[in-house]
Amino acid sequence: MDVDQARASSAEQTTEPEPEEYELPPELWPAWECFVSTWNQWRVIVGLAAMHYDGIDHTALVSTMDMLGVKKSKRRDVFMHVRVLESEAKPLRNQRD
Repeated sequence: MDVDQARASSAEQTTEPEPEEYELPPELWPAWECFVSTWNQWRVIVGLAAMHYDGIDHTALVSTMDMLGVKKSKRRDVFMHVRVLESEAKPLRNQRD
């Protein structure tokens, strides 16, 4: 194998895979907007050894729903969907290298 082939082979191995695309149903869009908008509103528990992301502050979530214009009749559903997103994100936020 020559040098050019080795470089090409090495470059192919280090390229990251294309990110998967997901389609978000329209009825889940308000929950996604609220979740993304409250990403910096997580409660943090700090101990002697480490810190831990506990969850989204509910007061901030209600305020975000107000600002985004989520109808009161839809808030329960949006809240429950955000809770699902939060439960999936919590292990990722708390990963330690």
